[in-house]
Amino acid sequence: MKINNYKFVLTAGVAFFILSFNYNFAFARKKLNLENSSTQFYSNNNYLVVEAYSDDIIHIELGKGDKNSIKLPLYTTPMISSSTLFRGPEKFQKTSNSVETNSLAIKINSDLCISFFNKKLSYSLANICPENLDQPTKDIYIQSDQNRNAYGLGQYFYDPNYANGDWIGRKWEPGEFGNSFIGFAGGANSKIQFPILYALGNDKQNYAIFIDNQYKMSWDFTNTSKWKVSMWGDQIRYFIIAGKNLEELRQKYLSLTGNPLVPPKKMLGLWISEYGYHNWDEVNVKLDHLRKNNFPVDGFALDLYWFGGTKGMGTVSFDPYSFPNAAQNVKKYKEQGVEFIPIQESYISENALAPSENKTDYSELQRQCFLVRKNNTNCTPVYFKDTWWGSGGMIDWTNPQAGDYWFAKKEVPLIQMGINQFWLDLNEPEMYDSNAYYYGLNINGVLKNRHADVANLYAFKWIESIYRGYLTKASDPKFQTRPIFISRAGAPGMQRFGAGMWSGDIGANLGAIKAHINNQMNVSLSGIDFYSADTGGFHRNAFDGNDIQKLYTMWFANAAHFDFPIRPHTWMGETDNSETTPSLIGDFNSNKENLLQRYSLSPYYYSLFYRAYLYGEAVIPPLVSEFQDDLMARANSSEKLIGKFLLASSVYQYNDPIRKDIYLPAGRWLNYHTLDEVTATGKTFLNFPTYIDSKFKVPLFIREGAIIPQMLVDDKTLNISGLRKDFSQNNDLILKIFPSENPTSFVLYEDDGESIDYKSSKFSQTVISQKKNSNLTSIVINPTKGSYNGFVANRNISIELALPSEEINSVFFANNKVPVCTNNKNNCWIKSSRNSYSIYLSNITKNNKTELTVSSSKINEKYTQYSFSCLNAQTNIGESIYIVGNIPELGNWNIENAIKLNPVDYPNWNVYLPNIPSNTKNIEWKCVKKKDNKILQWQQGTNNSFQSTDKGYGGSLTANF
Repeated sequence: MKINNYKFVLTAGVAFFILSFNYNFAFARKKLNLENSSTQFYSNNNYLVVEAYSDDIIHIELGKGDKNSIKLPLYTTPMISSSTLFRGPEKFQKTSNSVETNSLAIKINSDLCISFFNKKLSYSLANICPENLDQPTKDIYIQSDQNRNAYGLGQYFYDPNYANGDWIGRKWEPGEFGNSFIGFAGGANSKIQFPILYALGNDKQNYAIFIDNQYKMSWDFTNTSKWKVSMWGDQIRYFIIAGKNLEELRQKYLSLTGNPLVPPKKMLGLWISEYGYHNWDEVNVKLDHLRKNNFPVDGFALDLYWFGGTKGMGTVSFDPYSFPNAAQNVKKYKEQGVEFIPIQESYISENALAPSENKTDYSELQRQCFLVRKNNTNCTPVYFKDTWWGSGGMIDWTNPQAGDYWFAKKEVPLIQMGINQFWLDLNEPEMYDSNAYYYGLNINGVLKNRHADVANLYAFKWIESIYRGYLTKASDPKFQTRPIFISRAGAPGMQRFGAGMWSGDIGANLGAIKAHINNQMNVSLSGIDFYSADTGGFHRNAFDGNDIQKLYTMWFANAAHFDFPIRPHTWMGETDNSETTPSLIGDFNSNKENLLQRYSLSPYYYSLFYRAYLYGEAVIPPLVSEFQDDLMARANSSEKLIGKFLLASSVYQYNDPIRKDIYLPAGRWLNYHTLDEVTATGKTFLNFPTYIDSKFKVPLFIREGAIIPQMLVDDKTLNISGLRKDFSQNNDLILKIFPSENPTSFVLYEDDGESIDYKSSKFSQTVISQKKNSNLTSIVINPTKGSYNGFVANRNISIELALPSEEINSVFFANNKVPVCTNNKNNCWIKSSRNSYSIYLSNITKNNKTELTVSSSKINEKYTQYSFSCLNAQTNIGESIYIVGNIPELGNWNIENAIKLNPVDYPNWNVYLPNIPSNTKNIEWKCVKKKDNKILQWQQGTNNSFQSTDKGYGGSLTANF
C-alpha cells in the first residue's frame, strides 16, 4: 500500500493476518475460580495483589492505594482470552510475606519486590521490583542471574546489519503511543508491541513475563543483570509464567491470549500482489503467464484501485468502471482456483459516495457518532484535511455499534459474493489526533477513551468487529467459510482470531531482509505463526545491489520456506524493476522449483498449523525452541525449524554462492534436496551451497526420524488444494521418511480446507510412525480417525525412504512381499534416486491400518560431498568454467572429462559434487576456462589441494581466477 509521507502528522505501526471463531466477547474480566487463590500485600500506601491462575501462571497487580483500591478478580485487557477457564492452583498457601503453589515459591519484601522460585526445577526465576507507582510512567526492574537471553516483544526492526541476535544489549523503544510506523532501511516498517518476554538462563532454566497493559512501554536490556520496563497506566499488571522449557512457556502464554485458528489452506500458497492492479485485465495478464508456465497460484491481492483509488477511500466496494461485474467475476475466478483479498482502510473520505446511494458514508458515520471524535461532548469528528487519500475522518473501532454497522453495510456484500479475505491497512493508526476521543474501554468502572488509552488496540478492535460479524451470521452457510485477515497492526490475542502479521512497506535491500529474518524469531515467540514480508521489497528504489533479479530470487526462496502466505508486493512504477509475478522476474527455474516445493510440502505445513491450533505449537520455531540447552542456538534467528523435522537457513547475501557458518545442532541431518548425509552427529558449522543443479535453493536439512507428508505437484497443479488443469482433484499422499532407531511419529491433519467445520471436530487425523531396528524399518500408517465434507475413503500412497549408503533388500506389506517395479507404479518399489527408494501402494483404504517392513543393508560406498567454486571468472559467449583434478571423479587431469560449473552468481561459478572419495589425501584440482575442449585460461598459481572427510558433507572449496 502506498504511503506518501511516513512522517505525516502522527504515526504508529505494523501489519498482520487474521482468522477466527468461538470467542466470548465479554473479555473485560477473566472467568476464574479464584476464591481461594489470591491475596494482597501493602506497604507505604502501595498495594500488591497475587492471583494464581494455576500452579505455573501467577497474575500480579501493583498500584497506589490501599485495599479499597483493589478490584477482584483483577482486570485483564482485551488481549486476554475469556475462553479458557483456569481452575486455580492445586495448592495455594500464603503467609504474611509469601505465597506458594505446587510449582512456585513467591516472596514479597517491604518494597513490594517479588522473588519467584521454581520449586519443580529448583532454581530462581527472577526478582521483580516496582518503582514510581505514583507516577504516570511506572517501572519494574527484572533482576536475575538467569538473564542470559531474551526473546519476544513482537515486531521491532532494530538493526539492518544483523539477521541474528536476541534482545540482550538492546532497547525496545516505543513510538509516541507505542505501536508506530517508521522509516527503516529505505522502506517503512512497524514497531508492534507484544509485551511477552522470555528469559533464558543456563541449560533449560527459563521463565516468561506477559505484561497485560495496552499502553505504550519501553524495555531496556543493556544491563544484563537488571532489565528495566517502563509503562503508562494506572496500575502495573503482569503474569509470571513458569515451565520446563521455552516451548512450554509459549504454550502457557497462548493459554492466556488464545491459540491461533487453522487458516484456510489457500493462504499457505502463492498470492500475487502489487500496488496495484487497475482492472481485471491486468490481473488476467499475470494469471495467464503463471498458468502458461505452470506456476500454481491461489490468489491475488487487490490494492486500493479496486474501490477506485484514493478518491474512493472508505467506499469498500468494487469500482463498477474498472472492476465491472464483480460478483460474476469473483465466482468465475474461484471456479478456476483463484481468489482475491481486497485492501481496506479505516479512513473515510468525506467525498466518497456510498454505492447506490446519493450520500456519503462520512455523513452517516458522523451522524451516528461512529467516527473518532474531536471532543467528548458531541459527534464532531477528528478531521484530516488534504491528506494523500483526501479529507475526512476515521472509524472508531472501539465502538462495537460502529463495527457492527460497518460490517453489515460493507463486509456482508463482499462475503455474499464469496470474498472472505480482508487486507486491513493503515490501522496503527497511521494518522491520528493525539487529543482525540473514542468510545473507549471500561476499566474497573472508569472510562478510558483518549487516544493513548486505545491506540495499541485500534487494529485489534477492527479485526474483532469483523470476527463478531461472522459469529452473528454463523447460521448462514455463506458465513461458514473461514475468514482471513491481513492486517498491518494488532496486539497479543489477535492470533485467536487466526492472526498473522506482515512487516509493512519493506525496503528492497539486504538490511531490510536481515531485520525481517531477525524479527521472525521474536514474532513466532510472540504467538504469531502467520508472518510475512512484501516479497521482493515494496520500495524497490531502496535496492542496494546490482541485479534486482537476484534479490527477488533469493527473497522468493526465503519466503517459500518461511512466509504465510507467499506474497510478492511492490509499488508499481516506483522504479523500472517493479514486477512481482515470479514467472516474470528473478530466475525462472529457481522460482518455480521453490514454489513447487512449497506446494508439495503443504500437507506438512497445514498439519503444523493444526498443531498450533490444538496445542499451541509454533509452525516456524526458532532453533532455540528445540535446542534450548545448546548455547550456539540461543541467538541464531537466521536458521529456523519448520516443525520439528526440517531446518532451513535463510539467505541474505549477494555475489556468493555459499551460505557461510550454518550451524546444525545435535543429530543426524541430510541435505533435503539430495538426501546426502551432511553430518551424522551435528553440533557443527558448515559453509553450504545455495545452488544445486543451477537452481537457487535455501539450504534445507531433514532430521533423522523425519516423517514429511506431501502432495503431488506437477505441471498440471493449479492451486494448493490439488486442483488440476482438467479441474479434477488429486488426493494422493506422498510420505518422505528418514528412518531412525529412535521411534518417531507425525500426525497428518486433513479437512475441507476452507470451512469452520473443523471447530466442530470435522477433520481427520492419521498417525504415521517409523522405527528402525538394525536392518529392519517398520512403517505404520494407522487408521484415519475422523471425517469431513469431501472426505475420500481411499487413496494412493507413495513412500520415499531416505537411505543414504544403504540398499533395500525386500519390502513386505500386509505380510506379502512387494515386488520391484517394472512397467508401472502399482504396489511395488524402486530405487528412485541415489539416496532413496520409493514404495508405491494403490487404492489404500484410510480406515485400515497400513504396515510395512523394509529390509535394508549397508553398501560399501565411501563418498562425501563438496561444493566447488571458481570466483571472478569472466567469460565470453561460448566459454565456460570447469574444474579438473587428479582423481577420476574430477577427470584425472583429462580436460575432456573436466566438470562444468554453473554461472550461478556470475562471475562466480559453482558445482555441488556428491561423489568425492572419502578419507582421501592430496586431492588436487584447478579451475580452467575452455571453449569446445580448447583450454583458454588456467587458474593462476599452484594446484588447490585438500584431504576429503571421512563421511558427510566435506565443505566448500573455493579458488579465484
